[in-house]
Amino acid sequence: MNDTILSWNNTDHSAIYLRQLKEQPLYYDLNLKVWVAYSYDYCKALLLDENAYVPEPVIDDNGPMNDKVKLLLRKLARISNNGQHIASRGAAMMIYESISKIAVGNVLEQLLCGIDIKTGFDWVEMVGNRLPILVILNGLGFNDEDRIYITSNLALLAGIMSSNKTSADIEMLNPVVNRFYDIAERFVSSNHHANGETETSELIICNLIGLFIQCYDGGRGLLCNVLLSLKTHYNKQFANGNDITFYNKLVAETLRWDPPVHNTRRIAVKEICLGRETISKGETILIVLAAANLDESVFKDPGKFDISRSNNHAHLTFGIGGHNCIAKYLSIGIAAGTCKFLVDNYQNITILQKKFSYEQQLNVRLVKELFTRLS
Repeated sequence: MNDTILSWNNTDHSAIYLRQLKEQPLYYDLNLKVWVAYSYDYCKALLLDENAYVPEPVIDDNGPMNDKVKLLLRKLARISNNGQHIASRGAAMMIYESISKIAVGNVLEQLLCGIDIKTGFDWVEMVGNRLPILVILNGLGFNDEDRIYITSNLALLAGIMSSNKTSADIEMLNPVVNRFYDIAERFVSSNHHANGETETSELIICNLIGLFIQCYDGGRGLLCNVLLSLKTHYNKQFANGNDITFYNKLVAETLRWDPPVHNTRRIAVKEICLGRETISKGETILIVLAAANLDESVFKDPGKFDISRSNNHAHLTFGIGGHNCIAKYLSIGIAAGTCKFLVDNYQNITILQKKFSYEQQLNVRLVKELFTRLS
């Protein structure tokens, strides 16, 4: 029996998580040579442990990566530690604080206008891949030309996060990153974010691009999962709740019960003791956030989708500690606003497929297509 998930297709991940929570909340996978943590307490402890580092990218200075790709990988807050992480996170916060509030419904309405929503369309392509980035670009005041380039090439840019990039992948990535960097640099310069300081400017530029990348994976995944939650559960719980508070609760429970992000990795830079186990320096740890969200010691009846559960917000999907997701409130707002717009404007949401196929990434569980009809 395979205890560590290697593919989302034809896999009952919840059953695996629940079994491991009872039988092996922390164990060493001999085949993958990695520690795997499932329980809420172990996952939380590892996320907060200063000796559990985020794995930093391996950069071959003699390889085909150009200087901008290398710079981006070294400066991103999400894959850095210690002083670099503090500086990069500060730059990322500066960006988030400058995003103006945008009416999500207005952006979604524009996306749906012009497509045949009554016959059916791919929610992933038309909404998931576009809505989060457009809300952010509009909120920052990007011009039409830059918005078009960014939304059209975001999938290529997101490839920078892959740990298995080939030389061909990198050759394709180089000019894309150059263009994104030029766009971000022009934006930062025109908005006087860096006050002329090169190091600060680079940090802001790189983490602005990092925000774009997060929109593609996490933002897309949440919008797909929350659509499925809305379709399945809206009429069953608090059907008369039309205010944004109801939708915020729906999103919070979706993040716990069916999160887009399932796991994250750490490297032990010193010996770490958890329970009866000792993780040695240099060993890799897989922290299964989605399993922690099903831990019955924290969440009552965890297999049940229940927006009235009082502590759903305690899920670990956005992480905790120094590397918690800066964009969590923005992401929740976009997802909740999407739900409200759909309920306010359409009587029926129909999912046109019975089976789903998933992307190959194992840290996130992303449907490839989600064919939908609105009427």
